[in-house]
Amino acid sequence: MMKVNSKIILLICIFLIPLYLIGCTKNEESSGETKILEIDNTEESFGKKDEEVVTVRKHYMILNPPKDLIQLKELVEKYSKDHPVEGEMKVIEGKNRIFYMYFYRESEDLPRDWQPDESYMNTDRIEHHKNDLIAAIIWSDAEPQKKYYVYEKSKEGKVIEKIIKKMHFIEDQVVE
Repeated sequence: MMKVNSKIILLICIFLIPLYLIGCTKNEESSGETKILEIDNTEESFGKKDEEVVTVRKHYMILNPPKDLIQLKELVEKYSKDHPVEGEMKVIEGKNRIFYMYFYRESEDLPRDWQPDESYMNTDRIEHHKNDLIAAIIWSDAEPQKKYYVYEKSKEGKVIEKIIKKMHFIEDQVVE
């Protein structure tokens, strides 16, 4: 009787301890670590042959973004310097490039594994998630000074967002 009970306890331990340890491990969300991920399948690059401008848009998600807007600006600025997008697209002679980097927060409507959906009955594009947009950087070959926009937003209900506070920077200078 004692042997059977010890075998059952041993089997339970073999199965439950790993499950318990997996449940206790910290992920980015529970640890509070701030992390920036590029949102797959959302990069856009467009411009007509007869136009002098090519537009490049890239979209990112910030997990656990800082609440302070100056810290948020510094975070996206550092990310932009560490991950330059200018080198990803070759220069087309006679055309200027305009770059947009958009940063979103993770939410119920925009989870970290979100992907665009162009199915027949359901369309879900990144532009439908402006409520979760919390930062943007804009610059061009012709105007290389970067403009930063950062937002503090509150959530009222599931869909309606209110901008509580916003800041606009040109490089390191706050613009009123």
